[in-house]
Amino acid sequence: MNQEDNMRILFIADHLKFGGAERHLVAVATGLAALGNEVAVAYMKPHDELVSELTEGGVTKVICCNSRGGIDLAAIRRLALLIQNFRPTLLVATSQYSLMLTVLARFWTRRHTPLLFVCHSMEHVQRARSDRIRFAVYRQFYRRAEHVVFVSALQRTYFQELGVHPRNDEVIHNGIDLDRFSAATVASASCELRRTLGFTDSDLVVGMCAGFREEKRQVDLLEALGRLRDSGFPAKALLVGDGVMRGQIEARRDALGLQDAVVLCGFQQDVRPYVAACDVMALTSHAETFPIATLEYMALGKPLVASNVGGLSEQVNDGHNGLLYPAGDIDALVNCLKQLSDSAVRQSFGRIARQHVVARFSLPAMIERFRATCLSLATQGRQP
Repeated sequence: MNQEDNMRILFIADHLKFGGAERHLVAVATGLAALGNEVAVAYMKPHDELVSELTEGGVTKVICCNSRGGIDLAAIRRLALLIQNFRPTLLVATSQYSLMLTVLARFWTRRHTPLLFVCHSMEHVQRARSDRIRFAVYRQFYRRAEHVVFVSALQRTYFQELGVHPRNDEVIHNGIDLDRFSAATVASASCELRRTLGFTDSDLVVGMCAGFREEKRQVDLLEALGRLRDSGFPAKALLVGDGVMRGQIEARRDALGLQDAVVLCGFQQDVRPYVAACDVMALTSHAETFPIATLEYMALGKPLVASNVGGLSEQVNDGHNGLLYPAGDIDALVNCLKQLSDSAVRQSFGRIARQHVVARFSLPAMIERFRATCLSLATQGRQP
């Protein structure tokens, strides 16, 4: 990249908790920093778990604006001062809330710095009355961005059907670090972990890594597990994560008599050994956009069973590199898991899954797409 192509980019996020959108931010921000751009990150709400990953990845400034939620004038002023001092060539908002505050802060500065919005939302914008009210406000800001990036084609169509028409938009699929998410990197650790967790070679271990939230529906997996065991399959489950639904998940596990068949490992910063210790990975969500976790599962060579929501059909070629089923259909989920009880079938699916991710969802390819888009916007902003 030529020196004159270097940019000063300010990312604006809601918070820096562990989550799909936030991990995407870390990947893009540090990827662009590695290419010689000066990158800063502002986050609205004081949750800073990912700060160290950003700074270790070359991000020069990471600043919290301490928003209390809503249209917080003090937070908007802090963001406006950061824009004035950092003088970015491009602003990148990574959530609907941060988009709104960035538009208001940009107006405050009287500097028309180009704005890119990376949209990670989908069905939940219309799910409850409170969501619909918030979205009625947020949608007014979509056209204030010079460009919108959607992370799946289905997501872009979904917003078009809602009557949201950005000035310019494109789809850039998520990408992952294929060297980091390689089975060889965690092979020994995963074998030891499997023994430590009490799983035998004959157990069919189904894993899931996700926050314990209502839409993730870990209880669907528990229901399917109970039916599998009742029909004679030695299936067990490994759930990695934590959250507000933990009590309900534990209660359902106990009601189904699965205390000895379900291992809850809590939150784990590095999920790779846990994924590698499983035979099959599952995603049972009732709402998703374009999850990164499923790409990580496939990159680690794991066969995937996933509910057909959001952009999953853009990741999974059903019956080829994974299996899709209608969200909430427990019978269909059971049938998918039964298909993968055969080790030869699992190995074939896992091998093809890895090949598929390598071909379509690499981190360098995603970063290059973002670099080109950012450079185009920044160049337009420099023109008189």
